[in-house]
Amino acid sequence: MFATVIGLWRMQRIRFFDIAKGIAILAVILGHSAIEANLCIPHRAAQIAISFCFSFHMPLFFILAGYFMHPERAFRWAKESRQLLCTYAVTTLCVLVGVTCMATLHHESRALALQTWGMTALYGNGDVSNLTLWPVGFRIGAIWFLLAMFWARLLLHIFAKLPHTVFWVAACFVFGYISSRYVCLPWSVQSGMCAVAFLYLGYLAKKYDVLGRVKRIPYIWVAALLIWIIDVVSFGGMSMAMNDYGSHPVLAVVGSMAGTLCVIGISQLLDHMFLGGGLSKLGQASLAILCVHLVEDDVLPWQMYLGFLRAAFPHMPLVLLSFIVRLPIDLVGAALLYRVPVINEWFYPQLVKQRQLRRSKAMSQACVPCGE
Repeated sequence: MFATVIGLWRMQRIRFFDIAKGIAILAVILGHSAIEANLCIPHRAAQIAISFCFSFHMPLFFILAGYFMHPERAFRWAKESRQLLCTYAVTTLCVLVGVTCMATLHHESRALALQTWGMTALYGNGDVSNLTLWPVGFRIGAIWFLLAMFWARLLLHIFAKLPHTVFWVAACFVFGYISSRYVCLPWSVQSGMCAVAFLYLGYLAKKYDVLGRVKRIPYIWVAALLIWIIDVVSFGGMSMAMNDYGSHPVLAVVGSMAGTLCVIGISQLLDHMFLGGGLSKLGQASLAILCVHLVEDDVLPWQMYLGFLRAAFPHMPLVLLSFIVRLPIDLVGAALLYRVPVINEWFYPQLVKQRQLRRSKAMSQACVPCGE
């Protein structure tokens, strides 16, 4: 029992990884704000924000997830289902409630809203596509990530137990990428098939101590930064949700890896600064923030709201206005989720470890008199 407690105590979070996730979740919100702003009034600032954010944010989440994976172990169905599938179900339920309320406010058909969004939630597509197996009117949006992460984790656990794992990972990526040109399967299966490559990159980075090697050879940071800048400047589009790596797919993949490395390096610097504490907290809450952001993104009529914001603040960039308005909504919603019993452990996995630690410490202390 005492060994268990010590083991749990050693499960300390590496703060700069949380900071990197904090930066990435801000990039998710900024990127979506830029898309909405660009749809409302096309502007160079919004296009730059889209190029910057989409060049790294989703790959970073998958690479970091792979960094902490142990695919040689058995796949933990219950844990993965709670953290990914249950959070998806709760979030889509909130979307259904939200669109029903909005339909009521706008005197529209609640039944039609429930039907169309229910079908969207069931299909689990990151974006609208004409290649779906049956007609789907909308896209579920950002939480395609949860379904794709589930499939990617499961696949990597399978491939890790096979000989020539790298071959199976590469073949899976190629099959997911090519097949998505002909059909868009439900539940973001193909996105997960491609995402498994990013998980595997993270796993290999941990196995071969890539961060340690980079620290010993500083010019790698310079090379990574140059590649990332080239990727952002010549950005040809990238949507992991739809397995679309734009007009320069190789550069998009390599650039996302370079961008992830640069963000981790920046996070290591911020770890020694005051700003690092706030970004670390955002990173620990990134799953909750992502899900709350998805709800407001799907439910609220942002094009109408952006028109109001543009009229009220004509001299401010619309992408900045959108981001400033959205961020507090997402943070407040995530804070409220933290207070909901049981469900909060799905959105904040660290709470499970904290509960296990308290229980183990209590049992260890109770057993001390017996040992004496």
